[in-house]
Amino acid sequence: MGHRFPMANKSFGQHFLSSPTVINKITSPLPEGVDAIVEIGPGPAVLTPHLAKYNVPLFVIEMDERFVELLAPVVGTDHIFRQDALEFNWKDFLVKHAFKSIWLVSNLPYNVSVPLTLSFLRIPQITHMTLMYQKEVAQKILPNDPRNAMGSLHALCLSQFHLSHVVYAPPGAFVPPPKVDSQVLNFKRKAAPDIPLNLVDQYESYLRLIFSQRRKQLGGILKKDWGNEKALNCLEACGLDPQVRAEALSYQDVLKLFDLFSKSPA
Repeated sequence: MGHRFPMANKSFGQHFLSSPTVINKITSPLPEGVDAIVEIGPGPAVLTPHLAKYNVPLFVIEMDERFVELLAPVVGTDHIFRQDALEFNWKDFLVKHAFKSIWLVSNLPYNVSVPLTLSFLRIPQITHMTLMYQKEVAQKILPNDPRNAMGSLHALCLSQFHLSHVVYAPPGAFVPPPKVDSQVLNFKRKAAPDIPLNLVDQYESYLRLIFSQRRKQLGGILKKDWGNEKALNCLEACGLDPQVRAEALSYQDVLKLFDLFSKSPA
């Protein structure tokens, strides 16, 4: 039986998923060890019934009030949060429920997909995420071709998660069809992050700096900000040529340079 969709609300960036193949890939299997599932922007309960079949508490965060009556029979009204996912109070939610391992699932609204991802990244109890992105954004998080593809989103997400591709979703997989291709990614939190969470803000600022002009020589970018001596010393200690472009760095280069930058005197 097909889903009957209400009119999509453009201001919420709504495109409802209708492909059974894509729906199935997103909603299974249940990651090992999770004690709750949170779905962001469930809309007309497309993924929700598939997630509800698992024997773990399921919560949904949905801004559009039209969907409450569709969601209530699936999750119960007390498990529906009618609000903007960007403003959701994870601290209160986790104090109340004390979950240790949450699986976050979402067909993300494209206009807020990056800020949402960066906020979820900072919540250690979110241990697994299966998220839909515009393909262009997904490729920045997990490039198919790693050559000259290093960037801040990839280096930031990789510092906390193992990343993997789940499925591509062409425009025809949605009602109404978006103008872009989509891609679903899987995130599994690393047992020990490469960058401790208390340093993530500092690491993010550093990534913004080095990737602000990905195709320019890294030496020139760093000298302006770190000063000539510190920039050259850090690059040399990493075995990097000051003429290297940031996009050509390996992930290990990015981590090592940050470590040296953090430890070397200003």
